[in-house]
Amino acid sequence: MGVIFRNGLTFMTFASLRYLFGNITYAGAQFVIVILLNKFGSSEIVGQYSLGLAVTAPIFMLSHLHLRSILIVDTSGKYLFGDFFGLRIVTTAAAFIITAGCCIVSGFDWNTALVIFFIGLYRIVESVSDILLGIVQKQERLDQISFSRTAKGLFSILVFALVFIPTQSLILALLVMIAGWLAITIAYDARKARVYTSLKPLFNKRRLWGLLFISSPLGIVLALMSLNTNIPLYAISYFRGEHDLGVYATLSYMIVACNVVVTALGEAITPRLARWHAAGRHKEFITLLSRMIVMGLGISAVACLIGWMFGHQLLTLLFSADVAEEIGLFHWLLVSTLLVFVSSYLWYAITATGKYKAQIPLFLCSVLTNGLSCLIFVPIFGVIGAAMGASLALLIQMIGSVIVLFLVIRQARKQVQQELAA
Repeated sequence: MGVIFRNGLTFMTFASLRYLFGNITYAGAQFVIVILLNKFGSSEIVGQYSLGLAVTAPIFMLSHLHLRSILIVDTSGKYLFGDFFGLRIVTTAAAFIITAGCCIVSGFDWNTALVIFFIGLYRIVESVSDILLGIVQKQERLDQISFSRTAKGLFSILVFALVFIPTQSLILALLVMIAGWLAITIAYDARKARVYTSLKPLFNKRRLWGLLFISSPLGIVLALMSLNTNIPLYAISYFRGEHDLGVYATLSYMIVACNVVVTALGEAITPRLARWHAAGRHKEFITLLSRMIVMGLGISAVACLIGWMFGHQLLTLLFSADVAEEIGLFHWLLVSTLLVFVSSYLWYAITATGKYKAQIPLFLCSVLTNGLSCLIFVPIFGVIGAAMGASLALLIQMIGSVIVLFLVIRQARKQVQQELAA
């Protein structure tokens, strides 16, 4: 595989770029869906769609337990892929039951409840695909993951263009999209994963409980991260209504766009960071992390420059006049992408060290900051108040991550010195 950057350390290959392209297509499809919902639907429909994603995300993130990352960095061989697959099936089923219960008791109107229900079904397919692609990523076949995500992204766009536009039915579009994703998961993801391992799920209680014990701290962290992302949406829905929720959700896809790059590069370097940490090669570990952060800041700076120069024109072209009026929110969200890049890469680095429990108090502080800030700022400043709360939470996460990572690396270095002295 060809090297794109080399300066003592190799960290970007053509496979990584293909993986980045797949992630961009995958998340770009979500962005195009929001554009289509705005152009051919309404901000209220965008609000329903965004609320469905916001309600289901923390539930399914908790059920994920970030098993994929644990599978990738696990070098002990103590657990088989079947153990990971079996636990994912159990937790995903529990997550869907909880989601269905939320639809029943939430008090949402019938249409919104149905949207949440079908997005829950979509999350099931996404969860199964995620763990299947985990074994593919462990073999560093990023090109295969890229193909899967590209196919799903393009299919999603096609469905909303051909189904939602003429029918104006979000539920029908979601149903067709789910069927297509399921077909891709079975025909491609499962077939590629089967090359490397058996796909038979295992349900040995002792092994599942052991894996659950190991992964639950990271699952809690993922749920807190998702909750942190969605707290502004909950606050806007409660204080301002579905129209403002749709506007905020639309513009917050700038953050989603950043997370595409973060996720692609972060997942690509996590196996290498894990190996270097295990080997005590912390100089290389820190150098690679620093370069990724600098790259992220550069990308964010360019996005901010373009957004500040041509933001209003872009928003008018892509969305609608009422969305373009919130140019102040757009500028605020663009600036907050600086915090997204730094805090996210620090999180991937901490995850690579295997210190999952240390992240729980960190994200609890971030969630509390976000919740209290939105509770105070949203009634006063509206959607910009939600962005203010989210930015403060990211700042707390970034500062806390630096402290956690510093302590973890210092402890690892002391341990190496003690072993050498002995």
